[in-house]
Formats: sequence, structure tokens, C-alpha cells
Amino acid sequence: MKHTFGLAAVVALGLCATQVHGQSVNFNFSDNTADGWVNGGFSSSPASTVVTIGGNNYISIPLGGFQVANVNSSLVSGTPASTFNAAMYAALNNPLGYDLNFNYYIDTSTFTTPGTYLQVGLFVNPGSGFYSQVYGSPNGLQLNGTQVASGSVFQGQVSIPMSAFAVDANAATETSFRLGIVENGDGTGVKVNFTDLSVTPVPEPSTLALAGLSAMGGLMLFRRRLA
Repeated sequence: MKHTFGLAAVVALGLCATQVHGQSVNFNFSDNTADGWVNGGFSSSPASTVVTIGGNNYISIPLGGFQVANVNSSLVSGTPASTFNAAMYAALNNPLGYDLNFNYYIDTSTFTTPGTYLQVGLFVNPGSGFYSQVYGSPNGLQLNGTQVASGSVFQGQVSIPMSAFAVDANAATETSFRLGIVENGDGTGVKVNFTDLSVTPVPEPSTLALAGLSAMGGLMLFRRRLA
């Protein structure tokens, strides 16, 4: 057991190194509330519906309009607004260093009319009025006509580099922020379920290398003790 602990400790040290210094926020709805997310791109209500799928909580967002849901500085609950603001501010000011992410679950068998396509992505809209969106190919999620008509379940994760959005010229002076969901399609009765909507720093290559070296060092130490 001592050998195992020694290896685990060294590997854990390397993994900790991948947590680069930076702000982050994650909405996973684990408290069974929408954490401030609402249906509608620029509205303040109604609160998004939370559903449980496979043991995880999602917000279930119907297709309708284009900007279909958002959370902003005045709506955030569960996660302190200061954390959300700090993460959004950091991402806008360092777009190469941040990703916007979401996990999705789409059951096409529930669609009333599948349509011929479905595109999903995110938009950002801070207080200055700046607006930028990324959806569909190549950075967002896109289902074609065959997929939306298949009756199948599609699930996975989308990670959108902050650099894929336009540059906010007022990033340094922004004080309030909106993160939103885009759904674009021609079907009816369409819903997309989202969880782990997050703003996260991208580990620097040097940090990843340090993590790898720590893990390798731990493995060598473990083998030496077993010899």
C-alpha cells in the first residue's frame, strides 16, 4: 500500500499542475435548479427546466427563435455571480487561454418533425453591447437531416475556443456579462439538453509537460521500489 500511495501522490502532484492559474465557472445543475439559466436569449424568465438523464442534471432547451437561453450577471444563482463575472472577464481578455464548453444530450425520437438540420452553439454578450456567436460547423454542434430523422440519441461534449469568437474591443472595461445558447434548425418539437456549461482556462503546454514528467517520475519511482 505504501508503494501505491507514493505513486498516487506523485501523479496527483502532476495532475494538480494542470490546473493553471485562472478563473473558471461550471454550471452542472447538481442542486436541481437552473442556476440562473432562463429560456430566451435576452430575457430574464422563465427559468429553464431541469431534467435528470443518466444520473446527471441538464437544462432542457426547446428550439424556438435563435438565442434560446442565457445566464447573465444579474441572474446567476447557486454559483456566485462574482465567480461567473471573473471567468467571463478573464476569457474575454485572454481569448487564446480559455474555452467555452457544454455537454449535450439529444433524443431525436422525441422530435415532432425532425426537419433537415440542427445547429447548436454559444454566444457571448457583455454589458457594452458587444455580441458574438459560434454555432454549427466547425466549432459548434451540427446534425444533418439523416441524423435528426434517425430517432437516435446523440450525446457528447463541445469545446469552443474563446478565440473562435470575435474580439471584444472593450474587454478590459466590461463589468457585466451574458453567456447564452444558440439553437438553429427547421424541425418542430426539438429540445436539446445541456449540462456542464463552463468557462475554463486552457492548460499551457509547459504545464502539461510538467504533469507528464511528474507522472513518469512517479512510475519510475514505483518500479524502482518494486525491484
